[in-house]
Amino acid sequence: MGRRTSVSDEDKPIMSVEGWEDGVHYVKHLAKLDRWELQAADKLTVHVGDQDIVLLQDPHSNHLGGYIWLSSVVFCSYMDALAKIPKKRNDRQEWIHLDHDKLWVELGSGVGLIGIMLAKLGIERVVITDIDELVPAMERNVEANALASWSISGRKANEDATAASWKGSVTVEPLLWNDDVAIKHIKSLGQIDYIVACDCIYSEASAVDLVATMDKLATNDTVIICLSEVRNQAAQDTFLEQARAIFHVDLVPQPQWQKKILGVEFEETLNLYRLSRTPLNQGKHHKKRRDSQK
Repeated sequence: MGRRTSVSDEDKPIMSVEGWEDGVHYVKHLAKLDRWELQAADKLTVHVGDQDIVLLQDPHSNHLGGYIWLSSVVFCSYMDALAKIPKKRNDRQEWIHLDHDKLWVELGSGVGLIGIMLAKLGIERVVITDIDELVPAMERNVEANALASWSISGRKANEDATAASWKGSVTVEPLLWNDDVAIKHIKSLGQIDYIVACDCIYSEASAVDLVATMDKLATNDTVIICLSEVRNQAAQDTFLEQARAIFHVDLVPQPQWQKKILGVEFEETLNLYRLSRTPLNQGKHHKKRRDSQK
């Protein structure tokens, strides 16, 4: 079991958690990410940059996505850091662009943290997905953060995201990996610019379906961002074997991306993979050439 770490109110926490322990309600402010503290809570407030994201979860859920995973908080901190970096022309290190009109699709969204964070960073086209059983929780969390929850499969009526009560929208859809019907609904939105999978590599069987879903969703210009805590090496190996048969796969050096994250402390080993059908620079070259021919 990991070490439990809390801080006093005068320090700046990365996370505030609420729950019950031995029949007593508690509130803790965490300076260091601790999986056990995060997953034992009923309510969490994630403090990333200028954002405070409220999440409700079931710590007793039978589903792995029913409660938060540490890597999603790290990913949000990374996105926040990227959003604050001034854009530079011809920067070869750039491979994630937080342009407001890009289409982002997240696989295995769980409680919905990453999609909510992207929307709060100004991304207007965000889709979060997970199994049917987790959709209601994702919708509640989206709306708890003043965002409208939309559907593209006709599962629910869409509200006006421009209404005064909302500050944007997030599309929430059920997606069982490798389900062609669900994938068709997602693809109806048009070309996907980014696919995100955070802590989705947990078994050999699921890794096969995860890559198959990525393959069916991605175009030649899609960039796939996969952040994974290394717990099951066999699952990691299966994922890489399957992915390398279809995509160009790069393991982003840890110092290159982790140095951008400030104020987030964690001990776990996290791998950040970048996947694409064409090498990164080649894909950019082709896209620029097509754009110039329009």
